[in-house]
Amino acid sequence: MTYWARSFAGLPEYVAEVRECIRKVLGECEGVDLVELVATELASNAIRHSGSGEPGGKFTVHLAEFVDRWRVRVDDAGGSSVPHLCAALVIESAEDLDQVDVEAEAGRGLELVAAVSSAWGVLGDTFARAVWADVLIPGSTRRRSLSEPIAAAWEENAQ
Repeated sequence: MTYWARSFAGLPEYVAEVRECIRKVLGECEGVDLVELVATELASNAIRHSGSGEPGGKFTVHLAEFVDRWRVRVDDAGGSSVPHLCAALVIESAEDLDQVDVEAEAGRGLELVAAVSSAWGVLGDTFARAVWADVLIPGSTRRRSLSEPIAAAWEENAQ
């Protein structure tokens, strides 16, 4: 396993820096666009919906590379709202993102995360939270059905 982490100020302009860092860590490999998308959405949500977006706030992006997947995790300062599961679209590549309702003002970030990840979840509470997602490395044959219960996905990823 390879692991990388970096903290960022809880300001919207740092989301672009998150993308740049992901690209530097992973290079120009196949699938990097999906990892960037997940990291961007999770970082944006941390800024928008948690104490990380308040003055002096920060968030931390973690990236781990396993044999068959990348795990992106964003730790934030928690908040009163809780990220909630949504019905996911089936998206196999960046081109499939055309299925998403781009006219929606908000609320599609976690839908995108769920659509491009094999599993995702939330840990923590109002004081601190970690939102994570697994993105399969292209060529990997392991993929969970989006209809599987979240508990099954948690058990699979805890191994």
